[in-house]
Amino acid sequence: MRSTVTLPFRRSGLTVTLSLYSFRTGALDDAVDGPARALGDLAVTCLVRDRSYHAALTELDQLGTALHSRPVVDQACGIVMHVPACDADTAFGVLRRVSQRTNRKLADVAAGVVERRGRGLEAQLAALAD
Repeated sequence: MRSTVTLPFRRSGLTVTLSLYSFRTGALDDAVDGPARALGDLAVTCLVRDRSYHAALTELDQLGTALHSRPVVDQACGIVMHVPACDADTAFGVLRRVSQRTNRKLADVAAGVVERRGRGLEAQLAALAD
């Protein structure tokens, strides 16, 4: 190799480098302003868009899951509100604490409460509501 140049491209916290090599001396002197710059800009733009697209898909999937599990969580909150006679925020906090302590998803905990209709859980729910 007689000539090399590495061009860095930074955008949105992402750094991409484009390295060019040549067997001729001085062949890459204009590479900084030529087609290599356009190629690097295009590459980093595409990678940033791809990253944003995948983040949006992940968020959409999470929102879909939350939307489908929300009715069960609301039903469980209603049951929990009835048993120790607490408000909605306290009931949700109880479900969240049970979820964290048992290392189970909130939707699974809520489904269990709804399935049992709170029966047999009265003492546990009342203790957690305090």
